[in-house]
Amino acid sequence: MNEILKVSLPSEMVDAIESRVKAGSYASTSDVLQEAVELLLQRESEDELRLETIRAKVAASLSDGSADISMDEMDDWLERLAEENRH
Repeated sequence: MNEILKVSLPSEMVDAIESRVKAGSYASTSDVLQEAVELLLQRESEDELRLETIRAKVAASLSDGSADISMDEMDDWLERLAEENRH
């Protein structure tokens, strides 16, 4: 069952949505927004999976004890990971 929502968006976003509908990439504004929400949910799911993987690796490392790294190495790794996820 579809529901009607009233949303406020910056004019740049409205222009982007309308241009995609005009170009024929989407049949309607609703189609654009539906895909945007689907992509958001997908990204959140992928982020959660990445966090679960990191947590599992940390837990394994803590229980192993042989994979000790320095705080500087950990900071460098976390910064690289954050940078990769910004793109």
